[in-house]
This record gives sequence, structure tokens and C-alpha cells, in this order.
Amino acid sequence: MEYEFHFVVDGIEVDDDQAVAIVHDTFDGVLTRHRGRHFLDVSESGVNAIDAAHRIVVRLRKSLPALRLVRTDPDLVGVSDIAERVERSRQNVQQWVSGERRQDKLPFPDPEGITGRSPVWRWGDVNAWLAQFCEGDEVHPPTREEALTIDFLLHKWQRTLDDGLPLVHFTAAEAGDGRDEERETVQRLLEGTLALPGVLERLAAIPVPRTEQQRLTVVCAVLPDRLSSVVSRIGHDEVWAVLAYRGAEGELRLQPVGTAKAPGAVPVSSLGLGRDATVGDLLLVQTNGPDDIPVTPITPVGLD
Repeated sequence: MEYEFHFVVDGIEVDDDQAVAIVHDTFDGVLTRHRGRHFLDVSESGVNAIDAAHRIVVRLRKSLPALRLVRTDPDLVGVSDIAERVERSRQNVQQWVSGERRQDKLPFPDPEGITGRSPVWRWGDVNAWLAQFCEGDEVHPPTREEALTIDFLLHKWQRTLDDGLPLVHFTAAEAGDGRDEERETVQRLLEGTLALPGVLERLAAIPVPRTEQQRLTVVCAVLPDRLSSVVSRIGHDEVWAVLAYRGAEGELRLQPVGTAKAPGAVPVSSLGLGRDATVGDLLLVQTNGPDDIPVTPITPVGLD
């Protein structure tokens, strides 16, 4: 899904022709200035708004190292603005706000505040509400909760990149099968481990070629998860990820995994595993190995 971000930024200016050209040509974005503040409008795809923000932070840092993203800027709209964007009457929108229409759906979002005597809303919240009826923009701005999370993480993400380390993106191998809490336990265990000095550096040094060296996807899984589910969580612009799971004794294990296009990977078929193989099957191969020859856990494997 495509997400649209409106950032308050620092470090570049509209008078910098080179920076403006990069924003336009590389990101199809727009850099503007208003009352001494600079704003950047840019879009990025992702599985959710947080993932998309994670991606765009990495891409912007690579192309514009002087740029600093200060915070997201809410796109505030009143009743008239909403009516104009969705091509409805003000009366129609007012009926949504008051709950007179579409009462069988989720209630209209709470306003962000009041300007004069009129309420205003974040367009991201309104747009998400309109999605129930297949209306609104095709490009989605973050909702209030998503924007708050992004604002909280921006400083941490940029500080990590300043230190020359990759941003770690966590995702679950599967969901909704009753094992979500176990996967969350793996993520919490790994987050605590990454907080220790030198651990992230060692993780980033895993010898696999990544398309984007400043971003590292970690897939949290449990033993019954299929390797195909793990690989499916690798981003559209990536061929590698790191599989994280707990071994038979509850220890944290990390394993490089890749798609069929991942260069240098050991095909799982050569390890005696098929496409329906699970993480647990891979653990057995690591422990015993094909023909009783142990496979080093750090060996990059690919799903062929």
C-alpha cells in the first residue's frame, strides 16, 4: 500500500537546487517553505504506515544525508475541506460527523482540535474512516496513532543511522493462528539483545548481500512456521532477511534466509528440505545436518 507523508524537515532548503532536484527526481516529492519552516511531501509503499515511514527514512538518508526529519505535520481539514476532497455536500459531511448517516459503520473520528469555532480533523483519520465505503484517497496518510508512533521513532531511527548502523524492521512470519504471543516474545527477546553493546553491529555484519545496507528485516517466527511464510515477509525491494526464533532449549537463534534470487544462498532442497519445510525442520538440519553433517547456523539458506 502507498502512504503519503508530510514532514517538517531541517538541513535542506528550497534554495538548494540540487536537493530540490533529488526530492523531485528520486522521490517524486515536493519541498516547500512556509513561515521559515521547510516541509517535505513524499510517498512510500509498505505493509503499513510504520513500515513505509521506516523505508522512506532509510532512502532519504542515503540520498540526502544532511536532511533531518523533525516530525510529521498533520493535514488538518474542516467540513468544507472534506466535502471538497470527496466531492460531497457540506450537509452530507455534517451528517457523517453528527452520526445521522452511516450509523451501521464505525463512528466518524474525533476532531483533532478547534479552529475558531469549527472542529478540524486529521485527513489521515478521515481517509481511514472513508475506506469503509471505498472512498477517500488512493494514497493514504498516516492516522493520528500512526503519526504519533512515527514521531516517537524518528529520532531513534536517525540516531541509529548516524551511528552507521542499519534500521531493524521486525515482522512476524505468520499471524492469527494462536501463536502471535510466542512470536512477540521472540521479538521482545531480540530487542533486548540488540540493546546490548556490539550486538547490532554483529547482526549487521552477517555475510549476506543486502540491497539496502541501511535496512535489515528480521522475521520473528516459531518452530511450526513454514519457511515459505518467512520468505514471503521479505520486502519487495529485498532478497535477504534474518530469521529469528527460539531453539529447543529456548535460546535465541538467528538465521539468514533469502528468496530464490538471493545470490550465494544454499538452496534448502540441498539440505533435504522441501517447500513445505518449517523452521523446526531447519533447526533439525542445523543440529544433525543432512547425512549427519551439521550445518552451521550462519549459513545463508534460500527457498528454491
